[in-house]
Amino acid sequence: MKIRSTPLIIALCLMLGVFTPTFAAAATDSEKIEQLSAQTKLLLEQVERLQKEVTTLKSQQISQTQSTKAATAQPTASKSTHQHGVLQSKSAEIKKKQQAQATYAATGAVDPDDTGHDVQASLSREELIKLIAEQKEYLPFDIDVPGQSFVSTGPYVGVPIQFAGSELVVNSPSVNTDMQLLDIRKTIHKQLMAMGGEIFAEPYHSHLLLSGIVEAQASYENVGGSPSTTNIDVTNMSLDAFFIGPSPWTLGFVELSFNNGPSANNAYVVSNSSVYVNKAFITIGDFYRSPFYGTVGQYYVPFGQYSSMMVSDTLPKLMARTKARAILVGFEQQVETGFYGSVYIFRGDSHAASVDKVNNGGANLVFKFNQTALHLHGEIGAGVIANLADSAGMQSGNGFSAYEQIVHRVPAYNLRTILGLGTKWSFIGELVTASTRFNPNDMSFNGRGARPWAFDTQLGYSFRILDNKPSNVGIGYAKTHEALSLGLPTTRYSLVFNTSLWRNTLQSLEFTHDKNYAASNIANGPVGAEATPGACTATTCTSTGKSDNGVIAQFDYYF
Repeated sequence: MKIRSTPLIIALCLMLGVFTPTFAAAATDSEKIEQLSAQTKLLLEQVERLQKEVTTLKSQQISQTQSTKAATAQPTASKSTHQHGVLQSKSAEIKKKQQAQATYAATGAVDPDDTGHDVQASLSREELIKLIAEQKEYLPFDIDVPGQSFVSTGPYVGVPIQFAGSELVVNSPSVNTDMQLLDIRKTIHKQLMAMGGEIFAEPYHSHLLLSGIVEAQASYENVGGSPSTTNIDVTNMSLDAFFIGPSPWTLGFVELSFNNGPSANNAYVVSNSSVYVNKAFITIGDFYRSPFYGTVGQYYVPFGQYSSMMVSDTLPKLMARTKARAILVGFEQQVETGFYGSVYIFRGDSHAASVDKVNNGGANLVFKFNQTALHLHGEIGAGVIANLADSAGMQSGNGFSAYEQIVHRVPAYNLRTILGLGTKWSFIGELVTASTRFNPNDMSFNGRGARPWAFDTQLGYSFRILDNKPSNVGIGYAKTHEALSLGLPTTRYSLVFNTSLWRNTLQSLEFTHDKNYAASNIANGPVGAEATPGACTATTCTSTGKSDNGVIAQFDYYF
């Protein structure tokens, strides 16, 4: 049976021609003129949508007729006739509703059936989806989640923070980003399936999900033995691009960041602001179907977690966080209480052999739990890495220059926990330690090979202020050992207050008190190496034994 859309469209257009003069005669004031304009626009949109629906169904029937065998011709014709009848019935219902809407608009009366929604749009869309699903035809765009286009925005990856007991976003961990993205995509997939079933499933949805952060700080620092300093700075700007699909088993991620410090050739900070690729990787996995996944690219390997309530980076993070171009294989049990972990390999920037090659790697295992009866939730984890000298702290602080040959590699261990009691209290603890001593020629402390370690502990209490705004206060205690050449303090005390006054923003105020290594301590320094602020830059590193005090006010905007 053929579909004749012309009479239907002509009838609707005539309807517009009949009602338009009526509207003009009845509406003499500006409000009714505006009402007429809006109603006319609505009717035109409805005609256009209805025409598209009829055209789509007609195309489907023609395609189906050409591909149907003689043995199944009668069932197909019956099905097409039923679909045509459904659409005609729906068209008559829509036409009746349009006429009623026009009458109510012209007379100023209130439609008793008006719920504030476009009945034609909701009903015909639902019917159209059912018809298309039966014919195995798919729309080329997303109707709902995460948006009606292939490029969408938000949320910022890692938000909210993974420390227990708070809704705030502070120092969201930069490791295990691939696993976080797989969790996000699984959530999106569940939403799509709940909204429409097979028609909303991948691979018919390919998205570029953009997110990012802009972070500004005002700081005061009183360095022991030196005059105090103040500064206003943009300390972080990142733009994340999360590629979802088109296959349900693949995703990609790119993070662009900028350097807020001076360049090597120009000390003028503002003129630098160079943009660089911080992360770029491809992940194969689908947590909706399997707990296993694999990642290849540039990212922070999962040695440590480095979660924090504080504004300043934790001392374990400054010492041991490692970014590499690596291959990783991991898993995450899709339950509230269970395990997740991974193993990875990469070529480090330092090497002990005469020829540089893939020589570093590690493993990570975490137990996550949620004991509802005890109001206790969190995770406990451990990790190992084959060579601590490849960490960012060692490369930029101690002076292991790129592709430097060292006497021997130094493995390291990581232990950590995040605990939450109810919704108020949270505790974070993390330890990073070298398993053996470095050779004195590579890293020393007081005349012998250094064996550095660092730990960090934090306790937080969450509450709400100012019309239910999420807030928390936290205290911290951290310590290092034989880390003089890395420019780290021997002890740190910290206090922080965080709140979120506006959606997608975070305001923080932090106080820190650092106790430096004694003046009698010495270590070898990074001769000719790129040093981080505060790191030793002399052949022989020394310290003052005095204390440093700092205050940081920070504003984060996430998008």
